[in-house]
Amino acid sequence: MREINLIIIHCAATPNGRHISVNDIDEWHRRRGFRRVYPRVNPELKSIGYHYVIYIDGEIHTGRAEEEVGAHAAGHNGHSLGVCLIGTDTFATAQWAALKKLVLELAGRYPQARLLGHRDLPGVTKACPGFDVASWYQEAMYGGLWSDVT
Repeated sequence: MREINLIIIHCAATPNGRHISVNDIDEWHRRRGFRRVYPRVNPELKSIGYHYVIYIDGEIHTGRAEEEVGAHAAGHNGHSLGVCLIGTDTFATAQWAALKKLVLELAGRYPQARLLGHRDLPGVTKACPGFDVASWYQEAMYGGLWSDVT
């Protein structure tokens, strides 16, 4: 098993509220030249770079297996997991609930991992994921609107 020390949150940079599937993302990543080597999980997805994708209805879909090196954050793929929310900067209530659930599960498996937005990585100039992950995490885990979502 590879060492995971980062959980990186992304957005798909797609129109908010529009359904996009893991198959769509797989095709985009194929066009960018991403390739998976001997995929055990979801072998039909030949190129997807993310480990998890959260649809607008809150469904969590897998892309790469956690054991696979991702293709979502240059220079950090070898020791991270990539989670992508469909949309750009306005996410559905179901997506927020699913993100919290998934982050809690991943934190349980990888307690040493730091949670970051893609934009929080050194040298990244993107707005991805369209919100401040640290602020969301504080609010989601320790109070406010999302504290009752489990």
